[in-house]
Amino acid sequence: MSGMPIAPIVTPVSTSIGLSRKWLTAILIAAALSFAGKVVIASRTYGSTDALYWEANLRELRVAGPVALYEKGTVLHHAGGAFYAHEVFNHPPLMVHLLSLGGWISEKTRIPFRFWLRLTCALADLSSAILLLGILRDSSLPVSPVALFLVAASPISLMVSGFHGNTDPIMMALLVLTVYLTQRGPSSLAGAVLGLAAGIKIVPLLFAPALALSLPGKKRAVFVAGAIGMFFVESLPLVIEHPGLIWSHVFGYSPQTGVWGIPRLVTAFGTEAQARAFAYVARGGLLLVLGAVSIWLHARRPHKPLVMQCGLLALLLLSLAPGFGVQYLAWLVPWACLLSWKQAVAFHGSGGLFLAWFYTRAAHGFPWYLANTATTQVWYGSLFFVGLLCWLVISCLTISLFRRVAKNES
Repeated sequence: MSGMPIAPIVTPVSTSIGLSRKWLTAILIAAALSFAGKVVIASRTYGSTDALYWEANLRELRVAGPVALYEKGTVLHHAGGAFYAHEVFNHPPLMVHLLSLGGWISEKTRIPFRFWLRLTCALADLSSAILLLGILRDSSLPVSPVALFLVAASPISLMVSGFHGNTDPIMMALLVLTVYLTQRGPSSLAGAVLGLAAGIKIVPLLFAPALALSLPGKKRAVFVAGAIGMFFVESLPLVIEHPGLIWSHVFGYSPQTGVWGIPRLVTAFGTEAQARAFAYVARGGLLLVLGAVSIWLHARRPHKPLVMQCGLLALLLLSLAPGFGVQYLAWLVPWACLLSWKQAVAFHGSGGLFLAWFYTRAAHGFPWYLANTATTQVWYGSLFFVGLLCWLVISCLTISLFRRVAKNES
């Protein structure tokens, strides 16, 4: 481990990134109020289908154990006991341990697991906002106070963390922490945190090349070793006892396709065979694009700040994604601090509109309590156009940020 001290996160921010004390106060208040709103929503709603699956995962884990959870997946039943939906358990082994811990906390407090999951997401969003202030503190990037304010007060985060019920905001907070530590902390610790983030969902591994390449020789090796070591340790004993099962279910998983972006257009205007063929090719193509862009970013001089590199990769990921879940919009929220105020309004506005439309349809109206897409068809009609609008906004933002990097603009 390097002896580099970890710098304080918040104190000098107001002077170093051009934020007045009033703006800094407003951003912190917005983050606190958003956190409170998420807690209130989590305490009064059930959530989305993902919340149902997580609680079903917990029951299956307690009854049959982790191996059966991976082998059989999880089923949802109506109140009368009739089966109506099935999902493969595709989460890394760390989530088995955290699921067990969450179940224990739920049992001891007699508060449902779905609440604790969303409370953790709300805490993750709050942490991300504070970490971003630390990351940007010494950066030469011009930062819009409005964009930072909207990250803290994002309607996307309010709905995903407060209502939806999945682990994406937690994963993103750990990825943001990785960026912070890669710039200021010991490389081994930064790598270990990336390993933790990949233990929530494997998506952060797509950022690993850019993160590793940002470090010089020995630190790069230490970073990679820390990430691999942490992922291995947190995956015990399943990674040793059932490596094939983990590989096929975690690394071989494909999300729902045909509902977002280019796959949605192929599904709408092409044949079913064309949609399947595109989904098969698009996944490998996306990996190649992200890898090539990571290398290109490293080759450019001067190097762009790591937060900008990760923002570009995240935008590319959502623009070209072969599969999609609405909670994936949370992957972009932290990096939206890089946008101009107009771009930030467009992103949070279109994303918030899309999510509100989606949850209202899935919950059969507003106010929402349970938005169960396993029993309700939602991907049709007006939602197609609202989703297309959101994807077009994200695609335009991707092109804009790519041009900034290509022209060596800050």
